[in-house]
Amino acid sequence: MARTANSTLASLTSWIDLRGGWPEVVWGFVILSLSFNLYGPGRPQPGDFLMVGVLCLPIFLVHFQMPTAIKLPVLSLVAFLIYVFGCNFVWAAATGEWDFFKSSTFYAFNFCVFLGYLVMLGDRGDDWLRWTLYGFAATLVMLALLSVPFGDRAESGRLELFFVNPNQLAYHVLLCASIVVMLAPRYNVPRFVLYGLLACAVYIELRTYSRAGILGIALLAAIQFAHRPTLVTLVALPVLVLALYLDLRALDTDLWEHRVETVQQATTEDYVTDRGIDRLYEHPEYLFAGAGEGYHLRFHHNKLEIHSSAANLMFSYGVVGTILFLIFLRLLSVAAGARLTLLMIPALSYSLFHQGMRARPFWILLAVALGLGVLTAVEALRARNTPPLTLADR
Repeated sequence: MARTANSTLASLTSWIDLRGGWPEVVWGFVILSLSFNLYGPGRPQPGDFLMVGVLCLPIFLVHFQMPTAIKLPVLSLVAFLIYVFGCNFVWAAATGEWDFFKSSTFYAFNFCVFLGYLVMLGDRGDDWLRWTLYGFAATLVMLALLSVPFGDRAESGRLELFFVNPNQLAYHVLLCASIVVMLAPRYNVPRFVLYGLLACAVYIELRTYSRAGILGIALLAAIQFAHRPTLVTLVALPVLVLALYLDLRALDTDLWEHRVETVQQATTEDYVTDRGIDRLYEHPEYLFAGAGEGYHLRFHHNKLEIHSSAANLMFSYGVVGTILFLIFLRLLSVAAGARLTLLMIPALSYSLFHQGMRARPFWILLAVALGLGVLTAVEALRARNTPPLTLADR
């Protein structure tokens, strides 16, 4: 009996390898810190300060020879970033408002997070990827455990823990689960363990009443284990988008009835107005070059920003900025490969109806997909070019 228990424990922990130095250990704690929003919306959080030292400074201190497959997406993102700064600078000069520079700072910092992760991956190798898996896996378990003593940290019955609102928590969990599913096959995470981590994610999504979050994680699991993941994604994606659009939270009976009643009474016009999406057709003159991201008083008396990453991108930076960002995603998806691209779809879809591009794990997700895809391709190429062993080599 004892031998069986030890064997089971060994099989469950076989994927854990704590090799790595102090940078990996610190990185693991930084990942955990991303779950704590202590200073309110729009302000730097504890995890941001830690990432300055762990990810941003290495860009200038660590020598990293960037492969072409990584260089092209990075340079395309630089082009987008330059346009963001230029567009916001023009509107700041035209309006005299400094609010535009705040948005530019967000993009600049997230770019440093994205590039810094790739630099550290190039310097630390597999250890960095492995501890990324550990950090986000531990985050899912941590959030599930914290939901018990801090269950009262909720908004209208929807769990929010240490985030600004339940939607932020739901999106954060979806990003964490996406990164875990991306990295799990490389380190042979047992299915039972992976299902357990995904169960933690689903549990949190249930507590936030995020149906879209639950469907997103279900899609991740289907992509991971389905024999034809592309077909599964194409079938499930309309359902995920519909859940995002309706924004239903469906477990608690009273809350369910309230949410359904709200959706039934609200018109499509109310929906797009509440999220600021109506600016796309009310101010079409900004759609080519962009209106800049800031000084929202121009379009809404309460300074409401557009509550959709896709719509915000189109309105703030126009067709030009949107095309530049899509070029970046296209180059990244080519380097990442089909499987990792499919695993990015739930997070990207969630951003259609929520403001998700400012979330740090979103940029880490993109960096993981790019780095893992390139690393896997390089290893496969080396394996094909390795000559077979002769009798003299054996």
